[in-house]
Amino acid sequence: MEMNANIETAESVKEKAKAAFGFDMSSALDLVARSDFDSDEAYLDACARAELERSSPEYRAARSRLKAEFRTRQEEQERKAQGEAYRSIRAGVSLDSLDQRNIDQEAADLARRDLAANRIAASELGATIERYAKELSEKKKDSKASNVLFNAMLRGQM
Repeated sequence: MEMNANIETAESVKEKAKAAFGFDMSSALDLVARSDFDSDEAYLDACARAELERSSPEYRAARSRLKAEFRTRQEEQERKAQGEAYRSIRAGVSLDSLDQRNIDQEAADLARRDLAANRIAASELGATIERYAKELSEKKKDSKASNVLFNAMLRGQM
């Protein structure tokens, strides 16, 4: 189950513009620790070097590329974690008697429709009901597992 919601707000557009122009970066004075240098001049030189690196087009291109790659990796890890969570939830899902009764009734109705439409022979009615019941059971289990996962994501548990 994959959900992507891209909602553009004024704030998100401003943040993207700041990132595109490099205004989202912190000051070079914040990047360099003052305690690592003996004199103010050495500290200022290190800050200037850091600022020049950040303001160069090569640095910004590399940073943008690495940022996109980092996001892709994070998304991939999140998808894997969600997939594993879904599989563990799916393994624990069971159908109650009401669900099973509804599935059996729907499977019988579908098989009778097939029989009435001459898609199956009368001798295949039992096997067809079982096949439909199995398919509908799997669909119901998938639906329940998806609902549990979605609710957990909404609650911030995933």
